[in-house]
Amino acid sequence: MSLLSVSNLQAGYGKFKVLLGVSVEVPRKEITIVVGPNGAGKTTLLNSIAGLATIHFGTITYKGREIAGLPPHEIARIGISYIPQMGNVFPELSVLENLRMAGYTLEKAEFNDRVGEVVELFPVLKEFIRRRAGTLSGGERRMLAIAMGLIRRPELMLLDEISADLAPIMAKKILEKAVELRDRGITILMVEQMARKALEIGDNAYLLVSGVMKFSGGAKDLLNNPELARLYLGVR
Repeated sequence: MSLLSVSNLQAGYGKFKVLLGVSVEVPRKEITIVVGPNGAGKTTLLNSIAGLATIHFGTITYKGREIAGLPPHEIARIGISYIPQMGNVFPELSVLENLRMAGYTLEKAEFNDRVGEVVELFPVLKEFIRRRAGTLSGGERRMLAIAMGLIRRPELMLLDEISADLAPIMAKKILEKAVELRDRGITILMVEQMARKALEIGDNAYLLVSGVMKFSGGAKDLLNNPELARLYLGVR
């Protein structure tokens, strides 16, 4: 049974529709990848799930509960964590203060326990715990953003272009962390521009083009589909 189901979703911003009848199944404890050209509607899909887009039609169910149209704070409360591509940390605050902002509802002892968990996953954050987030490298900031999303122990993480603008070696490390999260039992829905690398680590995949799904199936099946990979993903 899927943890998250999106059915015939038409969504966008105000009256403008970006998604034109999109359906997605996100199985528990697996990585589901959404790829496609720029402007396809990939981020709008995540925004719709996270309560940040206008839902015109269709359903979004999480653990069997309809969540389409819920405000973002309610989405976060039920176990969904969204890591957007931009604006995902507070640059003027320290690493610890960023984590505290993400876990503001937690009691002190529980917060401290969870900080211990995330710095175990991202040891570099422990080293920089008092440093301002704005002084971190791009990869370190991305790690901090993911750590902030983990503080509330989500069941589902929505990851938007987590490898964007990173050096190849750092992008590889970040994607490897996604695999580690899955192996720890977290379900992941990931939008990613680095199609080949993302499909190599994914379990399931969707190809979104101009607001319409062109493929759904196994991640390796999409990667090995020469026509789709060449036409839409630039993979040869």
